[in-house]
Amino acid sequence: MFDSSAIKVKCKNCGRMANSEEFVLDHSFKTMVCPACIKDKNKCFVHKEEPTLEISVPKPAGWDKEDDYLERAVKAKTKQTPAAAVEKIDSEYVKYTCPHCKYSFKYSVIRKKPGVCPYCSEGIVKINF
Repeated sequence: MFDSSAIKVKCKNCGRMANSEEFVLDHSFKTMVCPACIKDKNKCFVHKEEPTLEISVPKPAGWDKEDDYLERAVKAKTKQTPAAAVEKIDSEYVKYTCPHCKYSFKYSVIRKKPGVCPYCSEGIVKINF
């Protein structure tokens, strides 16, 4: 018979060695961790954040509050979701294509059902005819 209590394993979170039977699956670490990590979560927890690149461009001379407002307005306009593709089937139903996931389904204009996309649960964009 094989004795697994003598096997030492390196913890992926902190790098310490511990017996393989002592490792515990922890939801906050999202991996198997050693008992030392469980005891001291704040000290051992390694934050794996993706780096964000923000390039700051110097503002030209004469830049004022109006220019800041216009810059934010342009950024907000570019962030808007694309329009949903809608084709009329009959007087009650339309073929709606979700702008978020591109899933097509029948949407009742009268009953306004379904209220969200059945595939991705994104809200239905207002439909005008």
